[in-house]
Amino acid sequence: MLLSPPPRPRALDPESEREPRGSLGSGALVWLVRHGRVTARDIAYGDDDVPLSSEGETQTDAVAESFRSVDVTFVATSPLQRARAMGEAVARACGVPVEVDTRLAELHRGDWQGLTRTEYAARWALEGEAYWRAPLTWRGHGGESEAQLVERAWPALEATVRGADGGIAVMTAHRQVIRALVAAAIGIPAGISHAVELDPAHGILLRDAASGWILERTNAARPGTPHMAETEDGPPEDVVTQMR
Repeated sequence: MLLSPPPRPRALDPESEREPRGSLGSGALVWLVRHGRVTARDIAYGDDDVPLSSEGETQTDAVAESFRSVDVTFVATSPLQRARAMGEAVARACGVPVEVDTRLAELHRGDWQGLTRTEYAARWALEGEAYWRAPLTWRGHGGESEAQLVERAWPALEATVRGADGGIAVMTAHRQVIRALVAAAIGIPAGISHAVELDPAHGILLRDAASGWILERTNAARPGTPHMAETEDGPPEDVVTQMR
């Protein structure tokens, strides 16, 4: 279920603009992996602890197997069972411990949690303009703003980088957490970041370079998946370098 406001074709307000957050410069690679499909796909579950569906369990096993040949040195995970299952499976496949970090839980949607798709759409029809006026700080649902989400989850990303010790780490979390962290890392304006695709059981790869965060891969089904074909006048189409 798509529970983000669709990208809006309009000039964004000044609040939406932001500078990329500083990197630690360790050279580490961090895979930010979204959990598999869940049983409550038509509900705004937010940070409720909903379980994986049978399809999600299969996806989780497949992702873990795909990391078996990767030299992963550290795994961090959200405490919510749908993401934790992914983190624990990857850690087992790679033979490394997993760190459960409560700061990686999904966005809390306040009074909107538990709404059906139709109810959720009706609320957005009323609140959409307010959101687009202040996409970083909007809290019309009474839950977390994106700014609050980033402030709690960013230290967890930095802790994951440190845990990698210059190698490769995997962080298993949620759509909104990963979207917000990637946007903050490379400076994608709030609102526009909703255009960054991340399917269930897919990942985004960031490099903690000395020059700043580098977006290496987007919406990858597994670590070995090649980029889309490079166009004649630019980078691979699945790398959103124009948002950096």
